[in-house]
Amino acid sequence: MKTNYYTIKQIADELGVTKPAITKYMSKSFRSKYTKKQGNRILVNKAGFADIKQHFANSSHVRTQSNRQVDDNLSQSKRKLSENVNDDKRIADQTYLDTLKAKDETIELLKKQLATKDEQLASMHKLMDQNQQLLLNTQAENQRLLSLQESNPKGSQNVQDGDFTDDSTKSTQDNKKPLESSQKQSRDEQDIVNHLNKKKRWWDRLF
Repeated sequence: MKTNYYTIKQIADELGVTKPAITKYMSKSFRSKYTKKQGNRILVNKAGFADIKQHFANSSHVRTQSNRQVDDNLSQSKRKLSENVNDDKRIADQTYLDTLKAKDETIELLKKQLATKDEQLASMHKLMDQNQQLLLNTQAENQRLLSLQESNPKGSQNVQDGDFTDDSTKSTQDNKKPLESSQKQSRDEQDIVNHLNKKKRWWDRLF
């Protein structure tokens, strides 16, 4: 310190002791010899400062500059450790929040995919039902056509594998007189063939 007088606070800061400790040391004789008053403050001259410094150097109240530096370093280390812990906590919290957000986004995506698959399955089931109904209708129609083919519309004609028999014609022939001329029989036979050919074409249209 470059001044000729020092305040009690300046001396306390320099020596690393408390102001009450310095005030307690300054006896009446010390004050009369080394101090002066300036307003409400007590100022200590250089000789008084040296006396106070010597006293506290030999007492348990002194804190050397080295000790103060150690304390400052310790306090700084504690602050850095606390800051690092807080930073790690903030990083961990942010990582946790990011993980939760990613999980929520994944769950939402899976929900959308499931909804799309449900719609596709519903559409597939609908098409299958329609195809099944169409198949049943086709089978019913085929059965109806088969019944028509197997039935005899007039109850007298039977057609099978190209063999045609007309019962009414046969009955007519059986009733003809045995003495009919061969020419008339030929005409009748030709009429029967023509009639059967017409019946055959009618059956072909059904198939």
